[in-house]
Amino acid sequence: MILDVMAAVVLGSILLLMMITFQYNLREATDRALYTKQMLDHMDLAAYKLNGVVALAGIGFEPNEMVVHARPDSLVFNTYWDYQNNILGTHSNTLSISLSPMPSPYGKALVIRQNGVPLNDLGHIFWVDRLRFVYHDRDGRVTTDRTKVRDTNIYLTFFRDPPRAGGQTLRNNLEIKCFFMNAFMRGA
Repeated sequence: MILDVMAAVVLGSILLLMMITFQYNLREATDRALYTKQMLDHMDLAAYKLNGVVALAGIGFEPNEMVVHARPDSLVFNTYWDYQNNILGTHSNTLSISLSPMPSPYGKALVIRQNGVPLNDLGHIFWVDRLRFVYHDRDGRVTTDRTKVRDTNIYLTFFRDPPRAGGQTLRNNLEIKCFFMNAFMRGA
């Protein structure tokens, strides 16, 4: 009789331990899925914003005057589009896209500036680890000549700290192909 009670207690304890372990594993899997979804949403928004900025580059400028400098780590271009007010302006604006260090846990941020001032609602894209531009001419050949740039591949590496301590940092690479539409529409 006593052995039956002890066996029932042991089996009950094992079953309870299995249920607790299952719940912790389920919670961890859910945290990982939410963590990944948030990261992918952030990357999608970053791609949308960057493509929108680059697509309106050079409005009102000749294609060979559009890009101020085209470096592997940054892009600066001229346009009459006023991104801050979302209108076509009467004054030229200089926009720059580059990385800047930010306080933890944000790491580095992709900062979009208009005339040296970060843009509201668009100016900072966080959790970026690396940024690289590769520029192409109208025939698709890689170029470093700013007067011949007609599109760019933007390579970004995003990171996020894990949802639980001791977990592995999530790193995602994103490649965006952005065309300088104003230059293409002007036949350059």
